[in-house]
Formats: sequence, structure tokens, C-alpha cells
Amino acid sequence: MKKVIKSPEPEELKNYKQQYITQFRRWENAKKAKVKAVIQSKLIADQKGLCAYCEMTIHENFSVEHFIPCHLSTKQKNYDLDWQNMLGNCSPPGGLLKEDIQNSEIPHEFPCCGKAKNKFIPDGQLLNPLELPTSRLFRFRSRDGEIMPDETACEQAEIAVASVQFTIDILNLNVDRLKRHRKTVIDEINQEIFERQDEIDNQVLLEKQIASERLSNGKDQWSKFFTTIRWVLGQGAEEHLLDISYSG
Repeated sequence: MKKVIKSPEPEELKNYKQQYITQFRRWENAKKAKVKAVIQSKLIADQKGLCAYCEMTIHENFSVEHFIPCHLSTKQKNYDLDWQNMLGNCSPPGGLLKEDIQNSEIPHEFPCCGKAKNKFIPDGQLLNPLELPTSRLFRFRSRDGEIMPDETACEQAEIAVASVQFTIDILNLNVDRLKRHRKTVIDEINQEIFERQDEIDNQVLLEKQIASERLSNGKDQWSKFFTTIRWVLGQGAEEHLLDISYSG
């Protein structure tokens, strides 16, 4: 999970809410009114193509996640149509292969991200991608791709390690398929570093070069598992992100 910076609320959503200002409208109503497509387009641009939770690549057919569940909406506070409550979320759950998608049982038996979170009501412990620091809060275990809190980074960001672990658990970010995908990324980068050591003998400069190739310039879509790549490439990645004025 990485920081998400939201663009201004889409005019189409503003107009839709203004049109029904005296009526209580739900997310299902907005979907039928074709506002959903505009919202999805904005979300995928804001998140540069990544699921807000697992960082898998999301495509046109993805779900709109409401961080605070829609069932808590009232006439006084409508979370269904609150732009700041919407995130782009992988659908089906991140990391599924094409053959997995055809098996309707898998997304339900082994959910992650929004499907795992379900109707959980954030209580202050669950991290909101919109409120994260731009620094990295997670580390990874190379042998199996498991995601864990980075205690030092959490301390520096003044975020409780328990909250980071709680978020990992609630979103089920260590489901086996995600771990396998992350391990593949870690293995590929480590192999690339090994093979290119003669090209640049300074470890940090080599890591920075690879980061510039894998993490791009910050204007295009991010590579999937951005935070995993960032962790593997260490100081080199941080220097690259500093060069491109990374902000989320």
C-alpha cells in the first residue's frame, strides 16, 4: 500500500449530487446514472493504475472501494457519494490468474483488499491510503514475498507498527497468490542487480538506475507492486523518487 493523492472531485459527480440535493441517493443509483465510469477514470489516473491496497495493476473493469462502508451512509453524511471516500480496488481480488477468475469460488474463499475488508468499519487502526506518508511503511521477506511492517520506518513516520500489521491482516495482503507475485518481483530485481554489477560498480547508483527503469518518472502508470520494488532497490529507489519529486 502506498499514498494516494486525490484529484479534485469530478464535475460530473458534483452535478449529479446537486441534481439530487434533496434526495438520498446511493452508490447503486450513481452507477445506473453512468457517473461510475467518470469516477473510475479519475481513480485509475490518481492511483496511476494500481489497486489502492495490494498494488496490483487495475484495468477498466475494477471496483470502486468505499473506505467507510456505504451501509453507514445517512441523509446527513452520504459516504456512498463522498469523493474522498472512494478508492480504486482490484476486481476480482488482486493476483488472480485468468484460470482462477473462471473459478467463482476462489475470490470468495481467498479474498484480499476490499473483498477481505468487506463491511469492516475503520476504527482508526486501519490505514487509509489517502492519509499515508510518502515514505515506505512496509518491508518484505525475500524468501516468500510476505509483507510486514517496517518498524524503523513506522517509528520515523510516527505510525504505530500495530496499525500497519492490522491493515495487512484486515486486507489479507499475505494471501498466497500475492506473496508469490511479490516474490517473483523480488527475485527478478535481485537477479538483475547481480547481472548488471559490472555495468555500474556502485551499488546505490545501480539500484537508482534500475529504479528509474522500473518506477518511471512518476507521470505514467506505476509498475505493479511499487512498494516492493522500492524496498528491494533501497537507497537507490529513494534517490530516484527524490529526483522525480515523488509525492504519492
